[in-house]
Amino acid sequence: MLSYVVLASCILSVQAFGVPPAAMHKLGKARIASPASYILSCPLSRRIAQSRASFGPSFCGASAVRMSDAEAKHEQSVDVAVIGGGPAGLALSAALGERGVGVLCCDPALDEDWVPNYGVWMDEIEDYGMTHLCKSVWPKASVFMGGEGGGKRLLNRPYGQINTRKCKDWFIERCNKSNVKLGKSPVGSIKHSSEGSHISFKEGGTCVAKIVVDCTGHAKAFTEYNDGKDPGFQAAYGIGAEIEEGTYPFPIDEMMLMDFTDDHIQDGTPEKKESEELPTFIYCMPRDSKYVFFEETSLIANPPLQFEDLKRRMHKRLDSWGVKIKEVDEEEFCLIPMGGQFPVVPQRVIGFGGASAIVHPATGYMFAASLRLAVEIADAIKNALEEYPQDPEKMSEVVWGTLWSEQRIRQRDFQQFGGEYLEEIGLQELREFFGSFFKLPYQQWSEFLSMGLVEPLERLIFGLGVWAGTSNRVRLSLSLKGFLSGPEGWIRLGRSVLPVAEYDSKVLPTKDKRPAFFSEDKMT
Repeated sequence: MLSYVVLASCILSVQAFGVPPAAMHKLGKARIASPASYILSCPLSRRIAQSRASFGPSFCGASAVRMSDAEAKHEQSVDVAVIGGGPAGLALSAALGERGVGVLCCDPALDEDWVPNYGVWMDEIEDYGMTHLCKSVWPKASVFMGGEGGGKRLLNRPYGQINTRKCKDWFIERCNKSNVKLGKSPVGSIKHSSEGSHISFKEGGTCVAKIVVDCTGHAKAFTEYNDGKDPGFQAAYGIGAEIEEGTYPFPIDEMMLMDFTDDHIQDGTPEKKESEELPTFIYCMPRDSKYVFFEETSLIANPPLQFEDLKRRMHKRLDSWGVKIKEVDEEEFCLIPMGGQFPVVPQRVIGFGGASAIVHPATGYMFAASLRLAVEIADAIKNALEEYPQDPEKMSEVVWGTLWSEQRIRQRDFQQFGGEYLEEIGLQELREFFGSFFKLPYQQWSEFLSMGLVEPLERLIFGLGVWAGTSNRVRLSLSLKGFLSGPEGWIRLGRSVLPVAEYDSKVLPTKDKRPAFFSEDKMT
């Protein structure tokens, strides 16, 4: 079993709810909000200047179903109280309302724009009718590894940037149509009883809910967590900038997903050593030839890279490209906790979104995953309300069991191994690793980034594909990571890639999902 483990081991809004002291110590005056997608989601974000009018009219405050002052000051009774109005909170509230569930969604920042930029693979939002919510779409993305990882590689997978104002209004309109109540009073405390959960608001008034869902992002304001390994952090510094036309040196119809090259740094300098030991990449979203969003990113590190260091690296890179910045109208500071501790399961409060640890431990992706899970969890909540109408504790247990099923926990174990591995390696290994990763069949690398590869054998074949296509240096470091994980780590990783449960598929992935080195002869 250990040989399989070693071979397959590879890559794997807090908007007003308070910030954990440890996070405040690291971030200073920055704020944490809910994370979303792989490189593009920026949960820590500060905008320099932005015209709200440019986003068009807002449903929020205009036609949303709001609590009256009388309702806010007196006790209400609802089926579900959702605390937090980020993408996860509003997606779940809308899905519940559309299923006839009585919902109250509370968020002190309900009238404010979402802080982060959200980026998505377009195929992930097509089924939800959300493609019209993008303000920019690129038909393809590009990656640059540099070094022995190879040159440019085009990914023929359309990528989009979400118009956050338009998206929030769209969710609120859905909530409005399904009679979801929206409140802005911050939650003060929650007390549980056999009848439900009693919520007290800081500005007065109470609410009794059969189920409470914490969607406060990484603040985890009301969700209890087990002790465990500290998370890694994806840190990034970005700017939206007007530039001199013709100074952006890449095609404007391509979104640059990652550029790990460091040719602009002189060999033998302290900066070169820093780049190898604490690697970063840049990604770029050109709106047109005169405006680009740039962001220098540390994929995962603990402790996280400082924003000033990321800013310095980004501007040095842009200077080497010859980019001439005329004006900066947007500045973002991003920090996404990845992996780490796991929530106490079950517990009375149900975590969802960033509060439930569903962010991808190796990439930071979560926006599209939250959309998919919102539908699944809304169905689970509706069924639990119908099946156990007088037993709130049992309701929560059933919903937690859906959110963190054994199958999904095993999937996360595989992803977390990958995140911890990426946190430990240097620039050359990252280049060689991703050089192999993006040479896999489209279905494999895209499903890994999109939280697919649900079946153990899919993850095993994926891991073997990376192993076969990468360098001996990466194979050695992967092997050491697997070996040093210890007996508990071996068991977790082994269970994540081997079909040991009755519900696991015993059928190998179809031909289009196999790495090229698996010939038909070898598979028979």
